[in-house]
Amino acid sequence: MGAASESTRTGWQWRSFAAIAWVIYIGYLLLSDLPPGPSLLQTQPETLREALDLSLNFWFILPLVFPASAPVLNPALEGLFNLVVAWGLLFWGFVGDGRGQRWPMVPFLIGTAFLTNVFYLPWLALRSPNPDPPTPPLTRWEQAAERRALPLIILVVAIASGLWAVWGRPEFGDFSTRMADLHDLLGRDRLTYSFAIDLLMFWLFQGWLVADDMARRQWHQPVALWLARLVPFFGLLGYLLWRPRLSNTTAIAPEQP
Repeated sequence: MGAASESTRTGWQWRSFAAIAWVIYIGYLLLSDLPPGPSLLQTQPETLREALDLSLNFWFILPLVFPASAPVLNPALEGLFNLVVAWGLLFWGFVGDGRGQRWPMVPFLIGTAFLTNVFYLPWLALRSPNPDPPTPPLTRWEQAAERRALPLIILVVAIASGLWAVWGRPEFGDFSTRMADLHDLLGRDRLTYSFAIDLLMFWLFQGWLVADDMARRQWHQPVALWLARLVPFFGLLGYLLWRPRLSNTTAIAPEQP
């Protein structure tokens, strides 16, 4: 009884921390005048156009397939944007965390893909600890999350983002010129600045779902846990590739060699 009470109290403390982080994130990044550029309350048409253009160039499909029709943006900014999106999609690997929760997880994951920590942090604040193995059968979302294809596709996107940032659109100059332009954008453009903050927040909170996920799989690997918590992006991606898969008919599938 005492252990359960302590676990509940600890859970509330972590949820409260996530809720406070969300309030600070919204207040500072979206509503205040402290970061560079106008706040959400003073959004300019140029910012909306920039966001739309980045969305049109999502995962570099339009620039590569129909380059004449693609909006022309700083390639380093495009790489940064696509890395943020890819990182947010990694959390789909934990869709089983939504089982038995008061709030469904899928809407939060969809929101995270579009508005990042505006939706991811509230999920951390609203969810309850969920370490129990799921009762088969797995849902379609859960089956998709168990496939290695998800982290592998995201790995390809992350590599492509880095390559595009450095070599995409040759007219934007060499590496040092691109980085100087990106640094200038970070100092004056709220949208670019928000991407950098999103990367930081994802890093700080990327490992919060891992411990319960390991418990659901009855898999105890401290190294995998700490890599997923401490190594930005690649630690979490490696965890999704390394972990044993849940089966559609049994609680846990044999670990793959």
